[in-house]
Amino acid sequence: MAQHENPIVFISYSQDTVAFADKVLAFSNRLRSEGIDAILDQYEEAPPEGWPRWMENSINKADYVIVVGSKGYYDKIYGNVDQGKGRGVKWEGNLIYQKLYMSDSINEKYIPVVFEEKDLEYIPTPLQGSTYYNVTDDARFDKLYWRLRGVTTKEKPPLGKLRPLPEKERKTLFVTSMIDLDAWNSAVWRGAGFVLGYLPLPTLLLPFVHEKYAIKIFEDWIATVGKEDKNEDIRIALVEGDVPGEAAGYYVVVGNNIDEAVKRAEASGSSIDELMILNVSRIIRANPNDGFQAFNYFKEAYHEYGEYMLMPAVLNERTGQIKPLPKYGIHKKKLIYRHISDITENDQDAILLQKDKPYKPYKSK
Repeated sequence: MAQHENPIVFISYSQDTVAFADKVLAFSNRLRSEGIDAILDQYEEAPPEGWPRWMENSINKADYVIVVGSKGYYDKIYGNVDQGKGRGVKWEGNLIYQKLYMSDSINEKYIPVVFEEKDLEYIPTPLQGSTYYNVTDDARFDKLYWRLRGVTTKEKPPLGKLRPLPEKERKTLFVTSMIDLDAWNSAVWRGAGFVLGYLPLPTLLLPFVHEKYAIKIFEDWIATVGKEDKNEDIRIALVEGDVPGEAAGYYVVVGNNIDEAVKRAEASGSSIDELMILNVSRIIRANPNDGFQAFNYFKEAYHEYGEYMLMPAVLNERTGQIKPLPKYGIHKKKLIYRHISDITENDQDAILLQKDKPYKPYKSK
């Protein structure tokens, strides 16, 4: 990132208390004393362009924007204060959010800083994945200082030569996947839908935003397994259960039937003793707004029929309308219902357990 010889830094913060504002001022003064051109509202009495324009001009001018995490800052940018209060923080927060949005969420400019560890939870959500700095002591202040200077304090050594591979038996890697990652990424999957009564069998819809790629996904499946997935190569799991930090809902898991993948590998001549299988799945959490009514009706119908149709659909995100594509439906019998509490560490669906862990922002080292 190109910057000035003396890096220009704008400090965005909330004047929670007089003591806190003084702490921000001392922090800014220290930066300036060491050659960092810190911009702070406390240095200004009445900018001629007015405060809103001054804030935007300062953010645009700065090489970096330091966002000081505090409860007051968090409450103001998320509207948890009375109308008319904290307008400056709200304005700066909106500017920062918009600029991150326009940069496709690539962040090279906005740096979260805290004065106390307890304030980590008040770092705004878009910056929680960024390296943060607790500047309560000299060592941690120095890490931020050299970041602002664009200096790496630990030089990366040159690459050496790779070790020769040890002489040992090589395992066979059998790659199998019912997921075309490029097609799924282009299609933009949006959860699950259920159709009862209008078609001969209960129907599980996979809604996508882009019809062309939704059709490609199902055309590829039909070319592989046929219009009837007799071997249940496509594995569909609906995983119920509450998850801390998530709204009420369920997970939809789309992937491979591992047992059938092993059979295909053996049929290709691979020995089960030397087999490694690469399994790729797609997962989404659905949060129904009907109290799980459609989900439960479909579950009852599936258990009654013992079979169902798996079908693509197109979601109009503007209107919310879902258009099924019956031409590409696949007849299936096996649908896995399970509870998240039954999933173990070595389970095929173990990836879901990671969603039960609290999020922690990355800390500088």
